Amino acid sequence: MTSSKIIIDSALRAAAHVRSSKLPKEVSKMASAMLSSAPSGGKHTLPDLPYGYNAMEPVISAETMTIHHTKHHNTYVANINASLEKLDAAVSAGGVSG
Repeated sequence: MTSSKIIIDSALRAAAHVRSSKLPKEVSKMASAMLSSAPSGGKHTLPDLPYGYNAMEPVISAETMTIHHTKHHNTYVANINASLEKLDAAVSAGGVSG
């Protein structure tokens, strides 16, 4: 078993608060895929929009789109990175039980 597989299984058990053997197989597979989908280096990044901030005007203003993407969406990305770092540190330190 590779070290990344061990970390993913440990993170999954910690996140679910149950032993991985008790999780339905499809849930375990989906969660493992989601947990391993971080880009190399382990950091998620804010994706560029495939359209301009003004593309939805006049229904949604460019200012609203800019704020939503650069502030709100960026906060979600920063928070998932911080949460995964804390989880990895807790798993590595043995501070998480399954």
